[in-house]
Amino acid sequence: MTKMTIDRTTPPQPGPPRPYRFPHITRATLDNGLRVLVAENHSAPILSLRTIVKSGADHDVAELAGLASLTADILDEGAGSRDALRLAEDVGLLGGALGTGADWDASYVSIDVLSRNALPSISILGDVTYKANLPADGLDRVRSERLMELLQQRDEPATIAGKRFAGLLYGTGAYGNSVAGNPESIARITLDDIRRFYGSNYLPNNAALVISGDVTPEAAIDFARRSFGEWARGAEPARPQVTPAPIDSSRVYIIDRPQAVQSEIRIGHIGVARSSEDYFAISVMNALLGGVFNSRINLNLRERHGYTYGARSTFAFRREAGPFVVSAPVRNEVTRESVDEVLLELRRIRSGDIEDRELEDTKNYLIGVFPATVQSASDIASRLLDMELYGLPEDYFDHYRENIDAVDKDEIARVANKYIDPERVLIVIVGNAAQIREPLATLGYPLHEMDIEGNPVVG
Repeated sequence: MTKMTIDRTTPPQPGPPRPYRFPHITRATLDNGLRVLVAENHSAPILSLRTIVKSGADHDVAELAGLASLTADILDEGAGSRDALRLAEDVGLLGGALGTGADWDASYVSIDVLSRNALPSISILGDVTYKANLPADGLDRVRSERLMELLQQRDEPATIAGKRFAGLLYGTGAYGNSVAGNPESIARITLDDIRRFYGSNYLPNNAALVISGDVTPEAAIDFARRSFGEWARGAEPARPQVTPAPIDSSRVYIIDRPQAVQSEIRIGHIGVARSSEDYFAISVMNALLGGVFNSRINLNLRERHGYTYGARSTFAFRREAGPFVVSAPVRNEVTRESVDEVLLELRRIRSGDIEDRELEDTKNYLIGVFPATVQSASDIASRLLDMELYGLPEDYFDHYRENIDAVDKDEIARVANKYIDPERVLIVIVGNAAQIREPLATLGYPLHEMDIEGNPVVG
């Protein structure tokens, strides 16, 4: 027998990615305007059911911030002939898991269940979506929980930094509030507000139903008609406009937390909408910059300088242009230096200074993790929601890895120069003002101080 020798000093080279094809999508539109998307997959006896209502927190106004998410949270407090307890029992008896929620662009109802219980589960999904009881005691319970969450967030520097950054970027309009709202707005919301939002936005012609998993398209569409066919259409709500304030030059904002031993940093400006034709180039560029653990910003602040346990950059892709932001918690004494290093990396990514190996490793990572995001019925359902909400073509995910692989260094430099401007950024820092105020002033940017609610601090 010959002895096999293994060179353990060199990692094995990855093989070519396996072929992947996104499941075929069957589409139908009910008479009431509800769009139905079905992805058939019999690999497991599971169904993922999703209703998406194309109105989210972007429809909130400042006085009623949190209305969309509070409405979504009360949907499972009773629907049709079931009260909250009976609803939970019936879903449990079907072996299902019911969820509701809202983000910036949409509101959602979901049920994951065994496929043999498809029809009763879709029936419950329909009840929760358009026959919600919206009881007064349910609002009291959900409101109490939300106020407790918001109270806890007042002591979380990361949450404070995120809210103040969004408020400075977008003002009091869409995207400038918090999805969860604030204590004042949540206390102000009435049952009439909830019912008004529900009645004007939860409409079949403003919604879609996604069915993914162990079911035939014919059966799924039949179930959809039986469970959602009576949902009455209405006047489709107007889409709110996002109107961010222009940033003429960089500015620094400090929110004082006297006992803080570290600073929460947010640096950024307006990003791009999910529909951008440059989505893939931006995704690769941002992964290289700060979107993954081995990205430049994290290696700089964490590995090279030891300023933080982790830093990252994000493009929040939404229906309208969400923020581009770099986030990092750093030690108070290196706050100014950390801001300098982030701005340095923002300038460097625009220069075209990119190594071949660096780019290939980044693309290989994005290509390699993609299959893990489209494995289960729930994964596929989430992708179908994206396709419907953002108008993505049917073969979008079939070509996802090819589009990532096609991004080159010239494309990285082009989108970095187009969508990142390190000379016009908001710099928001939550930390010990007495320790960080003087060093930050040496950056040469206008410096402002505010409290955790965003009110200016004078003196």
